[in-house]
Amino acid sequence: MAEIRSVDPAAGPSAGASASPAGSPSGVPAGAQSEALRLPPTRAVIWRHGQTAHNREGRIQGASDIPLDEVGVAQAQHAAKQLAPLAPAAIWSSDLSRARTTAQALADLVGLPVHLDERLRERQFGLWEGLAVTEIAERWPDQFHRWRLGEDLPEIGMETRASAAARISQAVADAAASVPPGSYVVITTHGGGSVCGITALMELDPTDWLGLRVMRNAHWAVLERGGSRPPAWRLVGYDLGDLEGKPGLTPWA
Repeated sequence: MAEIRSVDPAAGPSAGASASPAGSPSGVPAGAQSEALRLPPTRAVIWRHGQTAHNREGRIQGASDIPLDEVGVAQAQHAAKQLAPLAPAAIWSSDLSRARTTAQALADLVGLPVHLDERLRERQFGLWEGLAVTEIAERWPDQFHRWRLGEDLPEIGMETRASAAARISQAVADAAASVPPGSYVVITTHGGGSVCGITALMELDPTDWLGLRVMRNAHWAVLERGGSRPPAWRLVGYDLGDLEGKPGLTPWA
């Protein structure tokens, strides 16, 4: 089994990684933009974890540590076989077990350690964690309606989209900075959190731009860093996978 290594969020990127400028998810240090443009693009695969019992039952997970169920384990193993040909240079993951187990399925195939980073955790949902969506709608009808419209609800302990976007996008940038230019880095995270992080990486406002739906379990997105025009990251594939008999990789992969 491949080794699992933890990353201290306070310590920044792993050894050998370039530190990103404060507040910037691009992962390109100030003054190095022209050099970055001459390098082959780095691609980040944002991979949502496999199914859990909470997913199956329509319950909010948030930052609670819910493991994969049997279906989720099989999904992770199947998806890992599709991602292994990318020959990723590194695998990073949320430290929650559902993401960690998903990442480990790929790590076992390619012989890499899994770098754990708590910044990749799902958004916190406070009082709603563990509850079914139907129960939430009955007990908090007004707040549920506002949430469905895209509002943050700090009064129930919900982490804001902006907060989740900032930490997750920076973790992705740090992961990308830890690998050679032109490499793939696979980053295993969560449904709502991945939407926030990807939105921020594309330099859109996660508080009012709601143009991405949550990816299906064990599916992934691909972002490419580089180019002569902003944003620094471009979304080149979303909700990819072949769990339903459809091709899992875009042609250039």
